[in-house]
Amino acid sequence: MQLPKLTGSVLSGLHCFLIAADQMSFTRAAEILCLTQSAVSHKIKNLEDSLGVQLFIRQTRKLLLTEEGKRLKGVVAQNFGDIAHELRDLKTLELSGDFNVSVPPTFAQTWLLPRLKHFIDKYPALRFHLRTRNDLVDFQTESFDCAIYFGHGKYAGLHSEKLMDESMVPVCSPQYAAQNHLHNNPEQLMVCTLLHDAAPWARAGRNDEWQYWAQTNGIELPENSCTFDRADLALQAAENGLGIAMGRHSFVDQQLKDGRLVVPFDMAVQSPLSYYVVCRQDATISPRIKAFQTWLHSEIAEF
Repeated sequence: MQLPKLTGSVLSGLHCFLIAADQMSFTRAAEILCLTQSAVSHKIKNLEDSLGVQLFIRQTRKLLLTEEGKRLKGVVAQNFGDIAHELRDLKTLELSGDFNVSVPPTFAQTWLLPRLKHFIDKYPALRFHLRTRNDLVDFQTESFDCAIYFGHGKYAGLHSEKLMDESMVPVCSPQYAAQNHLHNNPEQLMVCTLLHDAAPWARAGRNDEWQYWAQTNGIELPENSCTFDRADLALQAAENGLGIAMGRHSFVDQQLKDGRLVVPFDMAVQSPLSYYVVCRQDATISPRIKAFQTWLHSEIAEF
């Protein structure tokens, strides 16, 4: 492999290659980079020409990395991650600059956003950038300072700090509960439509939350169901009388207080997963991350 000069086009091509190699798709890489698929293909072809090696085996419906491509991906991923981390560190000496955080969508909407003004008011020099997603962050290639995960707390090569536990209980609209005679009658679930969050946590199955609740309580579940890719959509569907959803305490607190949702039978279970703040091992000393963690713990204590 001949060594090209590190021009702007080569560096751009390396970044494009890394995203495509991670996604194993020029189409998904184009979506992430906000480019056309042909532009991605062109950048990688130019990089291959500069290096004098083939990096991908292009098949009809999939990509494969060549041996040279696999070697290059490992080197580029490590070095791009180090560069991104060092660039972030230039701004961590003070509580100012850009602060990038990844959060699960419904947790962001129902729990974090109603409280976020407190944090922004406390640290006005920070520019808070919130991105929502259900999947995990690749801290080596993505420039996130930290992320909030709903999971088991063990993530290879990363530091995690527990925020809070979670409990789950079935919820529905008052009208749906009355129409289906659900109050204190869990056996009536068999005539109901279950509303599923199909992505309650990274790599979860579409009915994992309901199945865990049912197995814990020894309850049989009906087959009739609807699925949504976000918990807030399933809960909104429950408010609108489409069926009965599995509600996490942190998600449904306000709806229960307002009477928009009810708990037809009090059979809450402790979730096997919890909320964690996750970051790179060498980012734990970041003043911004420490400030964010401290603020989160104070808000959780009040909650």
